[in-house]
Amino acid sequence: MKTGLIGAMREEVLLLKKDIQNLKTKQFGSREFYSGTINDNELVMCLSGWGKVAAASTATTLINHYQVDQLVFIGLAGSVQAHLNIGDIVVANQLIQHDVDLSRLEGFSSVESPFWKTFEFDVFPHSGKKAIQAVDKFILNLRNGEYPNIHSGYNPNVYVGAIGTGDQFIASNEGKVRINERFPQVLCTEMEGAAIAQVGADYQVPCTVIRVISDKADEQAHSSFAKFLFEDISHISVELAKLILS
Repeated sequence: MKTGLIGAMREEVLLLKKDIQNLKTKQFGSREFYSGTINDNELVMCLSGWGKVAAASTATTLINHYQVDQLVFIGLAGSVQAHLNIGDIVVANQLIQHDVDLSRLEGFSSVESPFWKTFEFDVFPHSGKKAIQAVDKFILNLRNGEYPNIHSGYNPNVYVGAIGTGDQFIASNEGKVRINERFPQVLCTEMEGAAIAQVGADYQVPCTVIRVISDKADEQAHSSFAKFLFEDISHISVELAKLILS
């Protein structure tokens, strides 16, 4: 199985580059794609950049040029539920584009969407199960002290649920309330996952998204996000990716 691994930011995925065997680099547009193997499993890795368009473009190249069998996204997210704390891990079972609103078209029977009528995408059961197994193994290894590069006090809770995607960095309680009112099932918010899920659905390629909570999507989100970004996320992402590829 060939995996397409995507991260929005350099800190989220590129540390894994040093572990790729038979590394080859190729550029498409503004992005570099790194291909090779880890644990004898084929991998193509790319830094997408922020936002839905960037994520969709990256995913499309991975599918059309590299013929990947699955898409995996690992990165940070902001919590929109009070019980999720910074450092907790969310495995998606559904990915929702929370900033798409077609409600004004409801009732117009002559208006027919040629493709997707809703922008809520369920994760393929096999992909979701694999992601949960990888995160569970990560937690076990973490508690056994197997990751010296990750802060010894890191002890995350793991949640499985819906992740919301929009082209906005949510940094206010008002923004969180707006998402909760429309999609009360959403646990956290980010800017790429559901776009990748839509591309995956177009091509029937499984998509997995794992997010680590970096902030509470409130007025302190900018400082919390930056602090978490430069502490542990690179090492957390790398270990999760290795377990998905094992």
